Amino acid sequence: MEVWHVLVIGILMVPLFLIANYVVVKWAVKSRKERDDRIERVVAMSVARDMGSQKFSKKRPRRRF
Repeated sequence: MEVWHVLVIGILMVPLFLIANYVVVKWAVKSRKERDDRIERVVAMSVARDMGSQKFSKKRPRRRF
């Protein structure tokens, strides 16, 4: 192949690389956000369960972390 063939192929590959990079980053952000939301829900449920109003009584001390 001649040099100009290599240059043309390289120039044509740049948009493909940018599109693939966009798709991969978009997928990574989406999966990270879903994971963070899931963790926040689990923590909120745990705190709500531990700090619920029916859990408190004057006879036993509050659970410490």
